[in-house]
Amino acid sequence: MRLGNRWYKSGVTILNQLIDGLADDSTSTSSALRKFLVVGSRLKSETIKEWVQRELNGLGELPLEEYPSYRGPLKAPVEAMFTGPYGSWQKHFISREVVPDDGGFRSAHFDVYFNESLAELEHLAQSEGDPRQAWPTLAVARLEQWSQEGRAPRVEMHGIHSVEKIVTRPMLHGVIDAVRNKALMLALDLQASFPDAGEIGGPTVQNKEVGNVVKYSFQTNFYGGTNTVGQGENVTQNVTVGQGETVTQHVTVNQGDSDALMFALEKLGLALEDRTALSEALEQDGNKPGNAVKDFLGKLAAGAVKVAGAVASEPAIAAVKMAITGFTGIPVP
Repeated sequence: MRLGNRWYKSGVTILNQLIDGLADDSTSTSSALRKFLVVGSRLKSETIKEWVQRELNGLGELPLEEYPSYRGPLKAPVEAMFTGPYGSWQKHFISREVVPDDGGFRSAHFDVYFNESLAELEHLAQSEGDPRQAWPTLAVARLEQWSQEGRAPRVEMHGIHSVEKIVTRPMLHGVIDAVRNKALMLALDLQASFPDAGEIGGPTVQNKEVGNVVKYSFQTNFYGGTNTVGQGENVTQNVTVGQGETVTQHVTVNQGDSDALMFALEKLGLALEDRTALSEALEQDGNKPGNAVKDFLGKLAAGAVKVAGAVASEPAIAAVKMAITGFTGIPVP
């Protein structure tokens, strides 16, 4: 099979090997991701390389607010041990709702963040019992004080001896699977548009289209559900597409950058023929929101032009207008 100026045997590209490994449960996620590091290096994508290295080596001192959502905060079961006279003891699960939230106490002691390497998470997920994280002594003492004051759960004639967060194995598998699925999604997106991505001499993120695929994947799938294209005029809108599915679109389109505009409209759900029609309307109006663009927007509002195969909602129409505003530099009413 010939791709550009290179020849490849069908099925032996590094992307195919990567996808096969990610789809095969017998291959560990950490092993598969090492191949993704090769892809990221050949794509010259610091974004991919940094993400893979953090997943393989752990997140270290990365601030919690910069964690991917699948690594936290995640809500964990919390179990307290109450001890009483004659060596008696009882264990009870306590929910965050029955504990005061003074100074963010609930999120600090009921939520879990995973900064471990993938290999460590995989090892923990294979353990016989659910791993546990003990509360700090000061947190236990504070809960005991609230318990005595009647502000937290209390057992008659017992005090709180210790408290633990339970990191369930299904929770660990969920984190690992999230990494695996997101890597697979990006690999499939790259393969669909650039089958030679990751090959020696193949395309890199310096190609705008390749860069947009990587950027879109990370900002929609890896770090919290946003879509940022290009670097210029910021256009932000909550969009409802399809049958009531709500997504948050943060679309950034450089003024005059038609490629970024078309990519943003594609991700908003406009079909190719409709994107082409809008491009022609903009060209007819001299890249300004003139009569041809207004006619297109009228069809969009009337349902003649669909968004994600459905009649466009008002937020979706507003998002399209904002994308046009970013491209033209002129607000679309």
